[in-house]
Amino acid sequence: MEEKTETLDIPIQPLIPPLPPLQPAEQTQPIKPTKKPPYTLTDPTGRYKLSTTNYAEYGRDHFLDLGEDAQYISRRHFALKYQDGKLYIKDLGSKNGTKLNGVDIRGKDWQPLKPGDEIEIADVIKLKVVTDNI
Repeated sequence: MEEKTETLDIPIQPLIPPLPPLQPAEQTQPIKPTKKPPYTLTDPTGRYKLSTTNYAEYGRDHFLDLGEDAQYISRRHFALKYQDGKLYIKDLGSKNGTKLNGVDIRGKDWQPLKPGDEIEIADVIKLKVVTDNI
């Protein structure tokens, strides 16, 4: 038994309105280049790469893939600040501390960082300061 199909000549209205025409090139704005951070905090595996060109706070949410060890990292653990061409770190009152080259920086003011410095977050993860050209 052969099936018969029938073609209907009924115009179908699109569900989505058509896109507006493109604007002429003289009306578009060029893309502004983004400022690349000169320093990055990274772990030995390269899994974590933390940086800022201004100010950024880091905490437990940034390290959840560490599993149960992430519980030792405070919700707001440490901050990075880039100012006058230098990168700084400050512990934000964390319970388990932030160490800079083995020295606990809890309760201290902003600490300058330089390439090669080691940061330890809550005795859970170690990060190293590197420059973008390393």
